[in-house]
Amino acid sequence: MKKSAAIKNIKQLNKLMKSAKHLLIVVHTNPDPDAIASAYALQYIANKKYNLEASIGYSGNIGRAENQAMVKELNIYMKQTAKINWDKYDRIAMVDTQPGSGNNVLPDDIKCHLVLDHHPLKGKKEKADLSYIDTDLGVLATMLIEWIQAFDLDIQADLATALVYAINSETQYLKREVNKRDIDAYLHVYMRSNLRKLASIVFPALPKSYFLNVSKTLQKAKSYRNLILVHLGNTSSAEIVPEMADLLVRHERISWSLCTGRFKDRLVLSLRSRNTKAQAGKMVRGLVKSSKTVGGHDTYAGGYVDISDMKENDIIILENKMSKKYAELHNYEKPVWKPLLD
Repeated sequence: MKKSAAIKNIKQLNKLMKSAKHLLIVVHTNPDPDAIASAYALQYIANKKYNLEASIGYSGNIGRAENQAMVKELNIYMKQTAKINWDKYDRIAMVDTQPGSGNNVLPDDIKCHLVLDHHPLKGKKEKADLSYIDTDLGVLATMLIEWIQAFDLDIQADLATALVYAINSETQYLKREVNKRDIDAYLHVYMRSNLRKLASIVFPALPKSYFLNVSKTLQKAKSYRNLILVHLGNTSSAEIVPEMADLLVRHERISWSLCTGRFKDRLVLSLRSRNTKAQAGKMVRGLVKSSKTVGGHDTYAGGYVDISDMKENDIIILENKMSKKYAELHNYEKPVWKPLLD
């Protein structure tokens, strides 16, 4: 196994952790399985190696049925950051996000001590005492599995199951953006996971709202050549947007999908591609004026646009401009969008 960057800086990490009393692990808003599992793993490491009390804080919601099943089946306890007393914690870690990335609610006056991420550094300088950013990884969970191995810690079944599901979800079962380290890490935890619980997470009972969202998506979706897009309008959850983008890109004639939805004061957008070298992260930054609240990888990307000060007509104009730009970025100047179900 290739040692993670953490092992090269083990003295700094030990110093940071051993002098602490309470650690708060902050994940991004509307956390996905990779963020949840990675935070769960860091919590485990903090407790087992450093005898440190650690809590996980999140904002937004956990809306996707699979993610809800993951938290319930594996007994992962997470606190809403709105209810957290920040002064209680003398160490703050950020997992799958970074200070200033626009997708978390870390207060400006709260210091971040530790960052673990597999997305590129936000800004020119690191904004934490210690940062482990490894963009070679397809999934952050790999880094945490390497830490567990390097620290020679046993791994309990629930944690192993969480990490297996995180890798499955983030990489579409090792289909997209993985390297040998990701595969080695996956094999290590898969053998230690609870397959019955894993099946319950992958195939949860689905609420009526899911089927209503699928119906709405199919009715509103439009396609042109290898592109498909849908503007859902108001949604009950931000997580609906990437879920529907994942669904649409599976169309046999489609290689790109763009999905947007309005949730609270944000226009949430999600971009997907079946091309492993698509540079979706770069493309999504071309769809919006400010790149501070969007980002991604080669085959998937997303983010949001603040629409709190916009009227209904202005939002519609923004959605139309996004559709136009989406086509232009694929060198289609005058696309004729057709309803998907025609």
